[in-house]
Amino acid sequence: AAGGAIQDLLVGTESLAEEPDGGDSEAYGKHKPACSGACLLADVGSLNLMPLSAGLIIVPCAFWFGLCAPELVTLPMGGLAPVIVALTMLTSLSALTLAWVTEPGILPHMRLEEEKERDNEEEEADGETTLKRNKGKRRFVVPWNGQHYPLSLFRAKICRETGAAVERFDHFCPWVGNVVGVRNHRYFVIFTIFTSAVALEVFVSSMYLGASAHKLNLKPSARVVSLVLATYTAIIMLAVGGLMCYHLDLVANNESTNERLKGVWGYRRNPYNKGVIANCHEFWCKPTRRSYVSDDSKGPDVPMPLLSNV
Repeated sequence: AAGGAIQDLLVGTESLAEEPDGGDSEAYGKHKPACSGACLLADVGSLNLMPLSAGLIIVPCAFWFGLCAPELVTLPMGGLAPVIVALTMLTSLSALTLAWVTEPGILPHMRLEEEKERDNEEEEADGETTLKRNKGKRRFVVPWNGQHYPLSLFRAKICRETGAAVERFDHFCPWVGNVVGVRNHRYFVIFTIFTSAVALEVFVSSMYLGASAHKLNLKPSARVVSLVLATYTAIIMLAVGGLMCYHLDLVANNESTNERLKGVWGYRRNPYNKGVIANCHEFWCKPTRRSYVSDDSKGPDVPMPLLSNV
């Protein structure tokens, strides 16, 4: 029975990939078409802190390039520092942008009203018979191929901030202005890695300049900026670096933030966990699946996880 259900799910997936429900001309929750329909952006208003994230990277790096880098290039091998910081910063900003503009893995969904066997039932309490009215239970499903599939088969959740159902939902991140799901989680992790890296590079070089100010005859302004940058990047390393380590652990265990916080696999085996090496290979090397809500998603595509143990 389980094998038949899985086969039905995969067939339904192929049908969705070949005949996508809607396109980038349609809105899904708060995800609305942008860039002439080339992408879907989450219209979450003040919850979108992506420009602020970019600014928190660009502004301190600009001060570093303006006041610290000129002092470093005079040192042996110091000319490499601006190149390394520039490449790391650009990679971080690119990953941030991709995490923001990439459709996170939206699934078409609908709400069903489950009717109970009896609309009314009698209940006896304290020797008196009362009439209890049963209301239908609401649940969300993914409809396609003439069938309804539960969100759990896709490790999906209805995002509270955007109202969209997202496959392998991780969390909504205001710092990237988007939901993190199956299609942009990789970009989000890359963003945390390279943001931590650029913070480490600026921290080390700034600390060196601050500690060697008298020896290098630094200008007072350069020394002050270097110490401020060292303090700032230390905070960034602790915050973003901790987030990076957390998500790398999730990747190694093939688990999402949503699943871990809810303890989904706390008392039973995670059927998606294939071991650290296989999990990392799947996350980093597997091509990103096509969008189910994009006009260019036509063609065979079966991205569903193995569900034989669910």
